[in-house]
Amino acid sequence: MPHAEQPVERALRMFAAAMLGEIAHELNNRLATMRETLGLLEDLARAGRSGAAGTARAHVSLDEQVGRTLNLVQALGGLGGALGASQRAFDAGAAVAELLALSERWARRLSLRLERQIAENLPAATGDPAVFLCLVHRLLVRCAGGGDAASGICVRVEKAGTGIAVRLVPMGARDRGPATPGAEEEQTDRELAARLGGELTFEGDGAATVTLSPAGEADGR
Repeated sequence: MPHAEQPVERALRMFAAAMLGEIAHELNNRLATMRETLGLLEDLARAGRSGAAGTARAHVSLDEQVGRTLNLVQALGGLGGALGASQRAFDAGAAVAELLALSERWARRLSLRLERQIAENLPAATGDPAVFLCLVHRLLVRCAGGGDAASGICVRVEKAGTGIAVRLVPMGARDRGPATPGAEEEQTDRELAARLGGELTFEGDGAATVTLSPAGEADGR
């Protein structure tokens, strides 16, 4: 008899599939842009000195694309490490930064601005980093409300007592407000938070906060 997939397992699988799909499309787009720039450089090289200014601009464009692609690959490496881990200490601020980097294409598609405010010297969190990333991603989608509900989302990672709070706040005028999850979806979110030994709260303005205990306290639970 086949194993019945649990909601949290399904959420993790769908998160991994969504992220890998976004990354594949983004890498393909950036590589295509670099190929076009290289073609332009070849054309300008044939033009000789008369194309010197255009060559310089093309080099700057290519350098920017390479830098952005390397940042994406670095974030992909972080995602791979998270998906391959289980319970361990991790940097919640760095994890959020990598998730937002991997979410750029999704945000552009919705004309959504993503901002981050990450405090310094945060205590380490303990748990499954893939569960943490999956939960934050689901909350991002909820706050976006389909794209026309908010013009942006600010993700704040800050100290909360001895622990850490990750707060997602919709920004800008909203036509419909944030998406309202069904009972099953909200229960899945709360189960994800519980797996981290944390708490999840929703606010009336569409904001959501995940509160995590520091590594030592979480390990002692």
